[in-house]
Amino acid sequence: MFGDSPERTPLRISFLLIPGFSMIGVSALIDPLRWANHLQEKSLYQWQVISPDGKAVAASNGLEMAAAAALTEVEQTDILIVCAGFNPQQHESPSLFAELRRLGLCGADIGGQDTGCHLLAAAGLLDGYRATIHWENLGSFSEAFPRVKAVKEIFEVDRDRFSCSGGLGGLDMMLHLIQSQYGSDLAQTVSEQLIYSQRRQGDHPQRLSVAMRFGVNNPKLVAAIKIMQRSLEDPMRIRALAQEVHVSERELERLFRKFLATTPASFYRNLRLDQARLLLRQTARSVTSVAVASGFTSVSHFSRCYQRRFGIAPSRDRANHQMAEPT
Repeated sequence: MFGDSPERTPLRISFLLIPGFSMIGVSALIDPLRWANHLQEKSLYQWQVISPDGKAVAASNGLEMAAAAALTEVEQTDILIVCAGFNPQQHESPSLFAELRRLGLCGADIGGQDTGCHLLAAAGLLDGYRATIHWENLGSFSEAFPRVKAVKEIFEVDRDRFSCSGGLGGLDMMLHLIQSQYGSDLAQTVSEQLIYSQRRQGDHPQRLSVAMRFGVNNPKLVAAIKIMQRSLEDPMRIRALAQEVHVSERELERLFRKFLATTPASFYRNLRLDQARLLLRQTARSVTSVAVASGFTSVSHFSRCYQRRFGIAPSRDRANHQMAEPT
C-alpha cells in the first residue's frame, strides 16, 4: 500500500486497539488522515476503531476509546494496524492470531504500532520481514522472534507489512503514506496544519543522540559512551576503552568526573543495570541469564548492584512490575 496509488477511495483502515495502547500514538496515526481528507475536500481515507471483543478499550493513560466493531466482525479492510502498549504478551491468544492471519489472507496490508508488532510477530505474520518496535522493547523482541529482521528505525515498510516504533513515529509513517499516494505537496500541507515542522524519514534514530541525552559534547566522552552502549553484554575494561578513544585512562576518568560527576566504571555499570531492568521486565529470562546478558559474571554481585541502583532485588522488581501492569 505504501508507495502505490490506492486502487479505491476511500482507503479503508482499521485500528485494532489492544488494552494499554498509547493514546498519543493512536492519535498520531489518525489525525494526518483527517487532515488529508479535509484539505482535499473528499474522503481519501476512511477509518474505524475496533477491539478484540467490540467493547471500549482503555488506553495506558486510563481514558477509554469506543470501538465500532469486534475484530471478528471485520470481513475486509485495506489496512489493519494493531496498536498496543505495555506487556503485549498478556494479550496473546490463538483466536486473536487466527483473526489477524485471516485478514492477511484476505489481502489486507498489516502493520503494528509500538508493541503491536510483538503480537504480529507472535502470530507469525512478520516472519521474513523487516520490522521495528519501541527502542525499549527492541532487545527482547529480537530475542523472542529471530525470524523477524528487527531494525531500529522510527518506522519501517516492507512489502505488505509495516511498523512504527510508537509515540509520534506514527505521524511520520502516515505522512509517508500520504506522500507516497498523493504527493509531497499534500503531505507537507498536512504536516504544517499539525504544526509538525521537522518531518523524519523512517531511518531517523528513535532516541536522542548521546550528546543530547547526557548533556555532553566532548567528542572523546561521547565516543566512549557509544562504545559502552555497544558492549553491554561483554563489557570492556576501562583501560581498553580509553585506548579505543585515544586518551589515557586518567584523562577518561577526568572527563567523566568533569561532565557527568561520576566515574567511567560507575557509569558503565549503570548502563548495564538499566539494560538488565528492561530484560527482567520484558522477558521470561531467569535472573542468572539476565545477569550474564548484562555483563555480570556473578549473580550475587549483580543482585547487590541492582539493589543499590534501584532499591529493590531483581526478582522482586520483576514481580512488582508484573502486578502493576495494566491488563
